[in-house]
Amino acid sequence: MASETDIANVALRLVGGTRITSLTQGTPNANAVQDLYSTIRDELMEFPWNFATKRIELAKSTTSPGFGYDNAFALPSDWVFTISVHDNDESVGTIEFRHEQVGAQNVIATDVDSVFLVYTYKEHDPNIMTPAFRKALSSALARDLSITVANSNVLEDQLGKRATKDLARAKSLDAMGSFPEPRPRGSWANSRNRSGSGYAN
Repeated sequence: MASETDIANVALRLVGGTRITSLTQGTPNANAVQDLYSTIRDELMEFPWNFATKRIELAKSTTSPGFGYDNAFALPSDWVFTISVHDNDESVGTIEFRHEQVGAQNVIATDVDSVFLVYTYKEHDPNIMTPAFRKALSSALARDLSITVANSNVLEDQLGKRATKDLARAKSLDAMGSFPEPRPRGSWANSRNRSGSGYAN
């Protein structure tokens, strides 16, 4: 069984740090890991990972976007990355939309009356993550620990290259597990243009 501590100890080994028994044990190394772990993990989740994909119908918000779009649909609390957005439960076609903030909610703003979302959620269980993703997470954590624990800019540069390579490999292996989803129209990349396509972040 993999654990957050296992991932952390791989990272600490890469920077020559002392092993820990828990992220909350209160030692300097444990505190350094705890400061970084969840942020780095959630950043790496911003990709259409097969192991962390959900499909749901969103509930329409009682508050409209104000102008430009007719409806707003609140994003799930565990949302981290939009893979595709549809107006039907067969995932046929795509719709025009934007990610916006309406009131206190992060929403999908659109003109359609029903929204079916395929998205990456914040998976926290290392046993659900693929081995390649866990390795990429350890490498990214080690990169950021290289200054705190090892006080080495040279090591930070070396581990940065390793982290980039490990993440690319994890994405490549994950992509082999499914046929690509159609890219949704309307994204952060097109925030100034209501046409076009691309993954939304």
